[in-house]
Amino acid sequence: MTKTTKATAWHSTTSGDDSPSYVWLHGWGQDSRAFDRLQPLLNGSGKHQRFDQPGFGKTPPMENNPGTAEYADTLADILKGSGPHIFIGHSFGVRVSIQMAARHPELVQGIIGIAGAGLKRKRSTAFKLRAFYLRTLGKLAHLSDQILGTKMRTRFQEKFGSADYKNAGILRGTFVKVVNEDLTSQAQTLKCPTCLIYGSNDTETPPEFGQRYAEMIQNAEFHELPGFDHWDIMTRGAYQCEAVMKRFLEKVATP
Repeated sequence: MTKTTKATAWHSTTSGDDSPSYVWLHGWGQDSRAFDRLQPLLNGSGKHQRFDQPGFGKTPPMENNPGTAEYADTLADILKGSGPHIFIGHSFGVRVSIQMAARHPELVQGIIGIAGAGLKRKRSTAFKLRAFYLRTLGKLAHLSDQILGTKMRTRFQEKFGSADYKNAGILRGTFVKVVNEDLTSQAQTLKCPTCLIYGSNDTETPPEFGQRYAEMIQNAEFHELPGFDHWDIMTRGAYQCEAVMKRFLEKVATP
Protein backbone atom coordinates (compact mmCIF):
# COMPACT_ATOMS: atom_id res chain seq x y z
CA MET A 1 0.00 0.00 0.00
CA THR A 2 1.41 3.38 -1.01
CA LYS A 3 1.70 5.95 1.74
CA THR A 4 0.35 9.40 1.11
CA THR A 5 2.17 12.50 2.23
CA LYS A 6 0.03 14.88 4.21
CA ALA A 7 0.42 18.41 2.91
CA THR A 8 1.14 21.32 5.20
CA ALA A 9 0.88 25.07 4.84
CA TRP A 10 4.19 26.75 4.00
CA HIS A 11 5.06 29.88 5.94
CA SER A 12 6.05 32.72 3.65
CA THR A 13 6.78 36.41 3.58
CA THR A 14 5.79 38.58 0.62
CA SER A 15 7.15 41.89 -0.59
CA GLY A 16 6.54 43.96 -3.68
CA ASP A 17 3.69 43.53 -6.11
CA ASP A 18 2.81 43.19 -9.80
CA SER A 19 4.90 41.04 -12.11
CA PRO A 20 7.14 39.19 -12.51
CA SER A 21 6.54 36.89 -9.56
CA TYR A 22 9.54 35.38 -7.76
CA VAL A 23 9.52 32.33 -5.49
CA TRP A 24 12.57 31.96 -3.21
CA LEU A 25 13.52 28.51 -1.85
CA HIS A 26 16.33 28.19 0.70
CA GLY A 27 18.89 25.43 1.22
CA TRP A 28 18.89 22.48 3.61
CA GLY A 29 19.12 23.43 7.28
CA GLN A 30 18.20 27.05 6.62
CA ASP A 31 15.00 29.06 6.22
CA SER A 32 13.84 32.04 4.22
CA ARG A 33 16.15 34.35 6.16
CA ALA A 34 19.04 32.87 4.15
CA PHE A 35 18.08 35.39 1.46
CA ASP A 36 18.18 38.45 3.74
CA ARG A 37 21.23 39.80 1.95
CA LEU A 38 20.38 38.91 -1.64
CA GLN A 39 16.63 39.27 -2.07
CA PRO A 40 16.38 42.99 -1.14
CA LEU A 41 18.75 43.74 -4.05
CA LEU A 42 15.87 42.81 -6.38
CA ASN A 43 13.20 44.83 -4.56
CA GLY A 44 11.16 46.95 -6.91
CA SER A 45 11.36 44.38 -9.69
CA GLY A 46 8.12 42.51 -8.94
CA LYS A 47 6.51 40.34 -6.28
CA HIS A 48 8.79 38.29 -4.03
CA GLN A 49 7.59 35.29 -1.99
CA ARG A 50 10.14 33.76 0.37
CA PHE A 51 9.09 30.36 1.71
CA ASP A 52 10.16 28.32 4.71
CA GLN A 53 10.17 24.81 3.29
CA PRO A 54 8.59 22.01 5.38
CA GLY A 55 10.63 21.15 8.45
CA PHE A 56 12.51 24.46 8.46
CA GLY A 57 11.82 27.88 9.94
CA LYS A 58 8.15 28.34 10.76
CA THR A 59 6.82 25.57 8.48
CA PRO A 60 6.17 22.20 10.17
CA PRO A 61 7.44 19.04 8.50
CA MET A 62 5.27 16.91 6.25
CA GLU A 63 4.46 13.33 7.12
CA ASN A 64 5.94 10.11 5.69
CA ASN A 65 9.45 11.35 4.89
CA PRO A 66 8.74 13.18 1.61
CA GLY A 67 11.36 13.69 -1.09
CA THR A 68 11.81 16.72 -3.30
CA ALA A 69 9.05 15.53 -5.66
CA GLU A 70 6.55 15.73 -2.80
CA TYR A 71 7.91 19.12 -1.76
CA ALA A 72 7.35 20.36 -5.31
CA ASP A 73 3.85 18.88 -5.56
CA THR A 74 2.81 20.47 -2.27
CA LEU A 75 4.16 23.86 -3.30
CA ALA A 76 2.39 23.50 -6.66
CA ASP A 77 -0.90 23.14 -4.78
CA ILE A 78 -0.14 26.35 -2.89
CA LEU A 79 0.73 28.24 -6.09
CA LYS A 80 -2.09 26.77 -8.18
CA GLY A 81 -3.86 29.40 -10.24
CA SER A 82 -1.00 31.91 -10.02
CA GLY A 83 2.15 32.60 -11.94
CA PRO A 84 4.09 31.52 -13.80
CA HIS A 85 6.89 32.28 -11.37
CA ILE A 86 10.64 32.69 -11.49
CA PHE A 87 12.13 30.30 -8.96
CA ILE A 88 15.28 31.36 -7.15
CA GLY A 89 16.81 28.56 -5.12
CA HIS A 90 19.94 27.82 -3.16
CA SER A 91 21.32 24.26 -2.92
CA PHE A 92 18.37 22.11 -1.74
CA GLY A 93 16.03 24.84 -3.02
CA VAL A 94 17.41 24.25 -6.52
CA ARG A 95 16.48 20.56 -6.24
CA VAL A 96 12.87 21.53 -5.49
CA SER A 97 12.88 24.13 -8.28
CA ILE A 98 14.01 21.54 -10.84
CA GLN A 99 11.29 19.17 -9.66
CA MET A 100 8.77 22.00 -10.00
CA ALA A 101 9.79 22.70 -13.59
CA ALA A 102 9.77 19.01 -14.47
CA ARG A 103 6.45 18.18 -12.79
CA HIS A 104 4.55 21.50 -13.05
CA PRO A 105 6.08 23.43 -15.97
CA GLU A 106 3.04 25.69 -16.26
CA LEU A 107 4.04 27.31 -12.94
CA VAL A 108 7.67 27.98 -13.87
CA GLN A 109 8.74 30.93 -16.00
CA GLY A 110 12.42 30.45 -15.24
CA ILE A 111 14.93 29.20 -12.68
CA ILE A 112 17.90 30.85 -11.02
CA GLY A 113 19.86 28.15 -9.23
CA ILE A 114 22.62 29.17 -6.82
CA ALA A 115 24.97 26.34 -5.79
CA GLY A 116 22.42 23.84 -7.01
CA ALA A 117 22.52 20.29 -5.69
CA GLY A 118 20.89 17.16 -7.10
CA LEU A 119 23.60 15.34 -9.05
CA LYS A 120 25.91 12.50 -8.08
CA ARG A 121 29.52 13.45 -7.51
CA LYS A 122 32.26 11.95 -9.64
CA ARG A 123 34.11 9.80 -7.12
CA SER A 124 37.47 8.05 -7.10
CA THR A 125 37.74 4.28 -6.91
CA ALA A 126 39.14 4.56 -3.38
CA PHE A 127 36.13 6.62 -2.28
CA LYS A 128 33.70 4.12 -3.83
CA LEU A 129 35.41 1.23 -2.05
CA ARG A 130 35.21 3.03 1.30
CA ALA A 131 31.54 3.89 0.68
CA PHE A 132 30.81 0.22 -0.10
CA TYR A 133 32.59 -0.83 3.09
CA LEU A 134 30.57 1.63 5.19
CA ARG A 135 27.26 0.61 3.60
CA THR A 136 28.05 -3.04 4.34
CA LEU A 137 29.04 -2.18 7.90
CA GLY A 138 25.80 -0.27 8.37
CA LYS A 139 23.71 -3.19 7.11
CA LEU A 140 25.51 -5.58 9.46
CA ALA A 141 24.89 -3.22 12.37
CA HIS A 142 21.19 -3.08 11.50
CA LEU A 143 21.04 -6.87 11.24
CA SER A 144 22.76 -7.22 14.62
CA ASP A 145 20.16 -4.93 16.20
CA GLN A 146 17.31 -6.98 14.74
CA ILE A 147 18.67 -10.40 15.69
CA LEU A 148 20.63 -9.75 18.87
CA GLY A 149 18.91 -6.63 20.18
CA THR A 150 22.10 -4.58 20.12
CA LYS A 151 22.37 -0.86 19.45
CA MET A 152 25.09 -1.08 16.85
CA ARG A 153 23.19 0.94 14.24
CA THR A 154 22.98 3.93 16.56
CA ARG A 155 26.70 3.70 17.33
CA PHE A 156 27.47 3.39 13.64
CA GLN A 157 25.45 6.51 12.82
CA GLU A 158 27.09 8.47 15.63
CA LYS A 159 30.55 7.57 14.37
CA PHE A 160 30.13 7.72 10.60
CA GLY A 161 27.03 9.85 9.97
CA SER A 162 27.49 13.31 8.46
CA ALA A 163 26.79 16.43 10.51
CA ASP A 164 23.68 17.12 8.42
CA TYR A 165 22.45 13.57 8.99
CA LYS A 166 23.03 13.80 12.74
CA ASN A 167 21.23 17.14 12.92
CA ALA A 168 18.32 16.17 10.67
CA GLY A 169 16.16 14.89 13.53
CA ILE A 170 12.61 14.26 12.33
CA LEU A 171 13.74 15.04 8.77
CA ARG A 172 16.29 12.22 8.73
CA GLY A 173 14.18 10.07 6.39
CA THR A 174 13.81 12.98 3.97
CA PHE A 175 17.52 13.75 4.21
CA VAL A 176 18.46 10.19 3.23
CA LYS A 177 16.12 10.36 0.21
CA VAL A 178 17.45 13.74 -0.86
CA VAL A 179 21.15 12.95 -0.71
CA ASN A 180 20.63 9.75 -2.69
CA GLU A 181 18.56 11.25 -5.49
CA ASP A 182 19.87 12.10 -8.94
CA LEU A 183 17.89 14.72 -10.87
CA THR A 184 19.50 14.02 -14.24
CA SER A 185 16.30 12.75 -15.86
CA GLN A 186 14.25 15.66 -14.48
CA ALA A 187 16.82 18.25 -15.62
CA GLN A 188 16.80 16.83 -19.14
CA THR A 189 13.08 17.60 -19.46
CA LEU A 190 13.40 21.29 -18.55
CA LYS A 191 12.60 23.83 -21.22
CA CYS A 192 12.38 27.01 -19.15
CA PRO A 193 15.28 29.52 -19.15
CA THR A 194 17.71 28.54 -16.39
CA CYS A 195 20.60 30.47 -14.85
CA LEU A 196 23.16 28.42 -12.91
CA ILE A 197 25.49 30.24 -10.50
CA TYR A 198 28.29 28.49 -8.58
CA GLY A 199 31.23 29.62 -6.46
CA SER A 200 34.65 28.46 -7.59
CA ASN A 201 35.54 27.39 -4.02
CA ASP A 202 32.34 25.42 -3.41
CA THR A 203 33.13 21.94 -2.10
CA GLU A 204 29.53 21.06 -1.20
CA THR A 205 28.15 21.50 -4.72
CA PRO A 206 31.20 22.04 -6.92
CA PRO A 207 31.03 24.08 -10.14
CA GLU A 208 31.16 20.90 -12.22
CA PHE A 209 27.56 20.31 -11.06
CA GLY A 210 26.58 23.52 -12.81
CA GLN A 211 28.50 22.60 -15.93
CA ARG A 212 26.77 19.23 -16.08
CA TYR A 213 23.35 20.80 -15.49
CA ALA A 214 24.04 23.31 -18.27
CA GLU A 215 24.70 20.43 -20.67
CA MET A 216 21.43 18.72 -19.71
CA ILE A 217 19.04 21.68 -19.68
CA GLN A 218 18.06 22.98 -23.11
CA ASN A 219 17.97 26.68 -22.28
CA ALA A 220 20.61 27.07 -19.57
CA GLU A 221 23.55 29.34 -18.87
CA PHE A 222 26.37 28.66 -16.40
CA HIS A 223 28.31 31.20 -14.34
CA GLU A 224 31.23 30.52 -12.01
CA LEU A 225 32.02 33.26 -9.51
CA PRO A 226 35.67 33.18 -8.39
CA GLY A 227 36.51 33.20 -4.69
CA PHE A 228 33.16 32.11 -3.21
CA ASP A 229 32.08 28.92 -1.49
CA HIS A 230 28.73 27.22 -0.92
CA TRP A 231 27.62 29.66 1.76
CA ASP A 232 29.31 33.02 1.33
CA ILE A 233 28.12 33.26 -2.26
CA MET A 234 24.78 34.28 -0.71
CA THR A 235 26.27 37.00 1.51
CA ARG A 236 29.72 38.22 0.56
CA GLY A 237 28.94 37.37 -3.06
CA ALA A 238 25.48 38.95 -3.11
CA TYR A 239 26.40 41.80 -5.45
CA GLN A 240 28.13 39.46 -7.89
CA CYS A 241 25.06 37.21 -7.89
CA GLU A 242 22.84 40.25 -8.37
CA ALA A 243 24.75 41.33 -11.48
CA VAL A 244 24.41 37.90 -13.09
CA MET A 245 20.77 37.57 -12.07
CA LYS A 246 19.76 40.97 -13.42
CA ARG A 247 21.32 40.28 -16.81
CA PHE A 248 19.43 36.99 -16.94
CA LEU A 249 16.17 38.58 -15.81
CA GLU A 250 16.37 41.20 -18.56
CA LYS A 251 15.84 38.34 -20.99
CA VAL A 252 13.32 36.35 -18.95
CA ALA A 253 11.29 38.53 -16.60
CA THR A 254 9.15 40.41 -19.12
CA PRO A 255 6.34 42.23 -17.26
